[in-house]
Amino acid sequence: MHLKRTLIKKLIGEGKTYKEVQKIIGCSAKMISNALKWRAKPERRGRKRKTTIKMDRRITRMAKAQPMISSRMIKDSLELPVSTVTVRRRLCEANLFSRIPRKVPLLKKRHVQKRLQFAKEHINWPKEKWRNILWTDESKISSQPSMPSCPKISGRDRLCFVYFWSIKYVFLSTWVRICIFTGS
Repeated sequence: MHLKRTLIKKLIGEGKTYKEVQKIIGCSAKMISNALKWRAKPERRGRKRKTTIKMDRRITRMAKAQPMISSRMIKDSLELPVSTVTVRRRLCEANLFSRIPRKVPLLKKRHVQKRLQFAKEHINWPKEKWRNILWTDESKISSQPSMPSCPKISGRDRLCFVYFWSIKYVFLSTWVRICIFTGS
């Protein structure tokens, strides 16, 4: 169809009449008329984008420069004519998804002193002794059924550094610092 259309336009452009073009191609006059009226439509579906490529780049550049900035602050500082939801959408398209920083308890002087004391006590440990440590972790063990339970530990491995017990609400919960050693 595309070839016929271009041929029809070429023949009409050369000054041929509809009847002459009909005889050459073997088509109807309506087809010639439609071929001359035909315009290529852009391959675009859906709503038109509110932001330009330049705006998108500015949004991502600002988010990368200031990772803790909110979408509202980006919108206001760049004076964008779009909503904060659109700003978040553009950030997601650039693989910059929202994250919430993890809340961890702050270290107190007592904690720092205990860590320093532990480091000073074990500074002279040989490499062979450190290689026996498989992993360390801090876990919450609870008697409430919905809470995760303690990891299974095999025969020769042993637990050390049990920190403290605390009673919360109705059930018993414990924070345990675990070091798993191999060997004796």
